[in-house]
Amino acid sequence: MPVAISLLHFLMDQKRPIYEDIKIDTAFRKISPKAIGFHVWRIQNDHVEALPKEQFGTFYDENTYVIYSASLAGTISDKNTICREIKTPMGVIERYIHFWLGANITSDRSKSAAYKIIELDLHLDHKTTQYRESQGHEGIRFLSYFKEDGILIQSGTDPSSYPQFPRLYQIKGKTTPQCIQQKAITWQHFNCGHVMILQTPTILFVWVGRTTSSCERLFGLKIGTKLKDSFKIPEMAVVDDGYEQSMSADRKEVWNGFLSLSQRFVQPMALSPSNADIVLKLYQCDTVNGVFRVELVKTGALEQADLYGRDSIYIIDYLCNGVWIWIGRSSHKQNRAEAMRHVRGYVIKKGYPASTPVARVIDGLEPAEFTSLFPSWISSDVNGNSIKGMSEKFDALTLIQRPKLAAQIQLMDDGTGDATVYQIGAEDVSEIPKKHAKTFYSGNCYIVHYQISCTSENNISSLSNSIKNVIYLWVGSNASMEFRQTGEAFLAEMCSHLKKQVVQVRISEGMEPPHFLQIFKGGLIIFNAKGSGGEGIMNIRKYPSSFVLKVVGNSTYSCKAVQVSSKTLYYPEDCYILKAPDNEIWIWCGQYSTGDSREMAKSIASILGEYNLVMESNETDEFFNSVGEKFLKQLKKTHGSIVTPTMNVAQTWEKQRIGLYMCSLEQEKFVLSKIFGFTQKDLRPENMFLLDAGNIVYVWVGEFVGTDDRSQCWELAKYLINTHPVQRDINMPIAVVRQGEEPITFIGFFDNWDKKYYENYIPFEKIRAELETPGGTTPVPVPRGSVHSDSATGEDFDRYQKYPLDMLRGGDATSLPASINPTRKEVHLTHDDFVTVFKMAFHDFEELPKWKQVELKKQNKLF
Repeated sequence: MPVAISLLHFLMDQKRPIYEDIKIDTAFRKISPKAIGFHVWRIQNDHVEALPKEQFGTFYDENTYVIYSASLAGTISDKNTICREIKTPMGVIERYIHFWLGANITSDRSKSAAYKIIELDLHLDHKTTQYRESQGHEGIRFLSYFKEDGILIQSGTDPSSYPQFPRLYQIKGKTTPQCIQQKAITWQHFNCGHVMILQTPTILFVWVGRTTSSCERLFGLKIGTKLKDSFKIPEMAVVDDGYEQSMSADRKEVWNGFLSLSQRFVQPMALSPSNADIVLKLYQCDTVNGVFRVELVKTGALEQADLYGRDSIYIIDYLCNGVWIWIGRSSHKQNRAEAMRHVRGYVIKKGYPASTPVARVIDGLEPAEFTSLFPSWISSDVNGNSIKGMSEKFDALTLIQRPKLAAQIQLMDDGTGDATVYQIGAEDVSEIPKKHAKTFYSGNCYIVHYQISCTSENNISSLSNSIKNVIYLWVGSNASMEFRQTGEAFLAEMCSHLKKQVVQVRISEGMEPPHFLQIFKGGLIIFNAKGSGGEGIMNIRKYPSSFVLKVVGNSTYSCKAVQVSSKTLYYPEDCYILKAPDNEIWIWCGQYSTGDSREMAKSIASILGEYNLVMESNETDEFFNSVGEKFLKQLKKTHGSIVTPTMNVAQTWEKQRIGLYMCSLEQEKFVLSKIFGFTQKDLRPENMFLLDAGNIVYVWVGEFVGTDDRSQCWELAKYLINTHPVQRDINMPIAVVRQGEEPITFIGFFDNWDKKYYENYIPFEKIRAELETPGGTTPVPVPRGSVHSDSATGEDFDRYQKYPLDMLRGGDATSLPASINPTRKEVHLTHDDFVTVFKMAFHDFEELPKWKQVELKKQNKLF
């Protein structure tokens, strides 16, 4: 049923501007529509004030701002972009307008900003994408502009709004950190997932929450140093969450003057919203008698074809991830001008939070964040012409010198390295002789150990593979759970044995990546088999007495032969290999099959023995007599139109659709933070990251990630696949790479990869030691058991949620928060409380016999 939204009601008593009467602000008229650049303006009543470059990234929470980013297609502009006109005809400019609303703005300022972006959009001929950004809920593109230096949000409207001392700042944000000034100095603002800065006249304190990310900690030190120097504060001190009592007496005295330690209260980390249950919704829109109406037309996975009609308007609702309004290229300009008001009215009507991100996109100018909601997207220019991808023939060996192409095709080398194949049983593993290594059965699992032919030792290229070994685990569709478990154990054992320069990849039958097929030169044969734990290993030395194989693919990195049954549909562009009851081998080629497909079919058939080739409609009597009536009936099912093939297994997504996600574990739940416009610098050694290339997901493991976290690799990748708006097979390939051991197929997705980048990386604790001013006391002991890792798990004392001592001692188990294990209350104490209660550190307590631990807990009412 259509939902009506009255624009007049939405605007209340404010009159809508008439499109023809809009006057463009003088500041906007200085911007050339043909130029790239980055600009920030502050809204001042009815006009805008341009900010100097040095103030980019600093906002005041009672102000509103307009940010304009213009860049060449496929690139990103930020505050370091030099403004210049693009004079080449092929230079396509992408234009993005953001208006940012501080948390404490008035409604009048908000409406002024909304009208100002209409003026700027009109000046740019409505060829822009618009975003509404609210403080604390900024989109990934907006955040990407300020990744280098972060965002500073001050209270008030200008520097004179608040006195210099004392001040309290909160730092949060795992990819682009934000430093936000708090209006009051109170423990209520403290959260174990944040870094806090307490600015006093004599000491600047940097308080580090125990579950903060490395990005937040490093940004805290950076901002702390900047504030210390700007306000000439004599000393800077780093304070760890739960270790406040370990400060020197002088520092504690200063701290207590503003935040009494006797009233210490630190909030638990707020859970990030999950995408698991969010469903995409598509609404078609129109305006009738001044009333904007929306009607639900689709729920679930979307296709580009769902957006039809050049004068149509659609809303795509992705809930907390944003609401988009799409405007057809032939729609009236008034619709383009009022689109943001339409979509805001929709958000209000739905009862969504005021902070819900909204954006307007124009047909033909869709940004990457929008197109990534669709499984495939054919781009077109502003005139509606399709932008066709380039195709070329290449030798796989040249991919070592062309990392971008290697990543796109997913070939690490040309497959000439050494390969050893192991067949997995329920309890045993056996190496398969080379002669039979190209034959797999769907009832089994296999390990393929491949040694790269071109590595960095060959000195072919500064970007050549940093690995020597690739271990593939291939899981047949009918493999039993016992086989799978044995295969996973053997995979882990082999990787542990090889130790370094190894990539491990899990693949499932039917989802083989190009390099895996290249190892077999396109000659992999897969036979059907119903595996079970009791059948043991299939006999690969004895083929079935008769069978039909469908040849899939037309090159050495896309081809294989799969056994099919009479239930399978056949098409005239296919090639098939048939083994007849009389042991004759035949290749049957559909009338629309290509020469490349036929050549690959010949290559595979030669593995089985001598063969004969026939073409559809030109079959001989010998062929019919040999294959028999059963095969003849199967082939007769081929008649029909040519079927357009689905996405080639050798194609990854376009660069702008590929996603990089930082991973963290918050209260036993996975949290993925997407990074827009990613570079190598975003890969931090303290974290794990997921690189989603469309047909494969890479898990990148930083050097400082703990062992327990590494065990989560496969589940993290599956979580991303399950929650991504584009539905894909959960069994798609997943690869795990370690820092410094990245294959060419991974680094090719990054511009200007530097193999030596991490040699100069300085972790948080080292920077902290260098920056802290000695206070005449012994440095505070490092609290975190896994100090480098951002998501430590297991028995890491400082990663447990902390609660006041009185709460843990009082009441029974049923009255305690669900996150508390009543048999292990002691781990929920802060370090300071633990030492006060037990007269020893947690590590020493853990070394005691269990009976002694129980006795001490009983004595202290924590059992």
